[in-house]
Amino acid sequence: MTHWKETLIKSSDIQWKRPRMKSTDDDRLDFDLHLPFTGLFNAQAKRAFAAGMMAMLQFHVKQQEDKHSIEVGDLIALFNECGLPEVAKQFVKDETE
Repeated sequence: MTHWKETLIKSSDIQWKRPRMKSTDDDRLDFDLHLPFTGLFNAQAKRAFAAGMMAMLQFHVKQQEDKHSIEVGDLIALFNECGLPEVAKQFVKDETE
């Protein structure tokens, strides 16, 4: 099972470009730094979505192989393993009502 923290993009995953240096009249060295936030956010969303889809597919396949219906306890265990205990707590809350 993949924990959601394993999907985070690391700084080593980003292809950093060397900033262009320039000198101005104030005798200081200036440079422009452009961070690719749109691409970073899109890549992060894709990676997280793919990991979530894979976790759910693995869960579904396991349930099919075990040949039993999905119970609330199975869902609680799934979300706890994925690092989403707040979602698992909602299932516990709904089960006790």
